Amino acid sequence: MIFKNISNKPYLKHPNAVVFWLLFLALYFPIVSFLLVSIGLLGFIFWPFQSYDVNVKNTPSQSVTVISHGLKDDNRSWVTTLEKQLLEKDNTTSVIGVDWSRFADNALTCSVNGRRIGNNIAHLLLSNPNLKNIKLIGHSCGAFVNYGICEVITQSNTNITIKSIYLDPVSIYGGLFWDFGINKFGSCADQSITYFDTDDNVPGSNRAPIHSFGVDVTNYKRQFKFEGSPHQWPIYYYISINE
Repeated sequence: MIFKNISNKPYLKHPNAVVFWLLFLALYFPIVSFLLVSIGLLGFIFWPFQSYDVNVKNTPSQSVTVISHGLKDDNRSWVTTLEKQLLEKDNTTSVIGVDWSRFADNALTCSVNGRRIGNNIAHLLLSNPNLKNIKLIGHSCGAFVNYGICEVITQSNTNITIKSIYLDPVSIYGGLFWDFGINKFGSCADQSITYFDTDDNVPGSNRAPIHSFGVDVTNYKRQFKFEGSPHQWPIYYYISINE
């Protein structure tokens, strides 16, 4: 029975050994290569090989606002501007600008990194016994920092009020789960608002997640004379309305 099954393989019927191996490799090498590459890619994206040493200081304040930039960005572009603006409006609230640029430089890994960094920040925030209110502001892949903080806080302490602000959030998680953000963002917060631009071509960024109230800011670009990228516009719109 074994020899009968093997003899049915087309590449074993050829008398030439070279042709035999060429046929064998042609049939099986693409499959094996695909499996190996897929396993390697999943390991690269999801394997917890990083320590995530992001510098975030704890605070004894009752109210905390956390701001997170997005993919291939850092705090210098807009986070420090918004941080200063919020502190001038209300100096009783602590504002934390998370510079996680070291872990936000790759489109495949930034969502996983952001969520894990958010989890770590949440545990740090929970060590503050005075904490009552958290506002989370995240742009692009920084939305996953929002979500990472929110999910841990909600699971650990339901007495803390959470408001999440999403600015053109990226929906794809780990390069595989395209609707993760659409289905999850805002689900663990007491209140969630998403500012988005429908001209944005980043997957999931041009609409509001199902658990978040959507504010379409597309048509305000001309009024504010904004000429930059649609993916950046919700940031500057949010800063403008908070002045």
